[in-house]
Amino acid sequence: MRRAIISQAGGPESISIEQVETPDPGEGEVRIRVAYAALNPLDNHARANRIPWMHPGFPFTPGFEYAGLVDATGEGVDSGLVGQRVATNGQWGGNADYAIASASSLNQVPDGFDWQTAATYSTCAYTAWLLVHSAGKVQQGQTVVIHSAAGAVGILTTQIAKSAGARVIGLAGGASKLAYCEQFGADHLLDYTREGWPEQVMEITDGKGANLIIDGNAGPNAPRNFSAIAPLGNIIYMGATAGPAPEITTSQIIGKGCSVTGFVQYFHQAVSGGAEKKETHEKLASGEWRIPVEKVYPLEQLAAAHAAWENRELKGRTLIEAGGEI
Repeated sequence: MRRAIISQAGGPESISIEQVETPDPGEGEVRIRVAYAALNPLDNHARANRIPWMHPGFPFTPGFEYAGLVDATGEGVDSGLVGQRVATNGQWGGNADYAIASASSLNQVPDGFDWQTAATYSTCAYTAWLLVHSAGKVQQGQTVVIHSAAGAVGILTTQIAKSAGARVIGLAGGASKLAYCEQFGADHLLDYTREGWPEQVMEITDGKGANLIIDGNAGPNAPRNFSAIAPLGNIIYMGATAGPAPEITTSQIIGKGCSVTGFVQYFHQAVSGGAEKKETHEKLASGEWRIPVEKVYPLEQLAAAHAAWENRELKGRTLIEAGGEI
């Protein structure tokens, strides 16, 4: 079978594709014949050794989230899972023809999902719903600013926040991404590569500021969020695509009377009781909400996909094809 391997930290060129024996699942594990893997930011960050959390260690096979068919089970796992359509995340190994995952990590793919949706929903859909309803507690009439509005999480968060009755201001970099975002329902779209976007947010909100800002970029410009947040508002950081943010001082927080919180999907899922699943499954299956898959790279072109991500060329969701429509 084919698998991608990253032996040491580096750029996209550090990825190689090799032929290996198909692995067998161990106790509590299943083997999955992979259909597609989503290109998750953590794949890129782990390759470059930019993250201390959830890093699988070198060498490793990337593919943080993926979907496929269970084709073998290990000791202690119900053999009835064989042939089931499943999705998983946080297990790594999805950039291969076959992957090993913990049986406890599996999500049964809803009947109404095609394979491409199956490979994407278990992170970005749940993350977006939890950002709006669990972390952000968005209410009717509030203003929500969403960074990276052209990315998969930003796109879905826009749709879910609008369904919750919020006014959404989407931030994206450059004219082409702003034009792309128009189809997803944001009330206003601003270019965050321009220094004046916080002033534009204040103008849109009649000087009040945003009730909630969701930022997956961070980076050196992260302090601009404090100029756009309303008193008693909340800034949620859920990633650092643009690199680490400068340290936040207590005076910044006190000065705006706002809160600054971090977001990890799994922490919120631990207390959600699965509330994020019912609505996201229904709305995605009906087409009311959608995760746009804009590019699909074959496994052999995984390095090119990583390079495109690093160059910020991608919009929507990008997939890596292993078995495809199996």
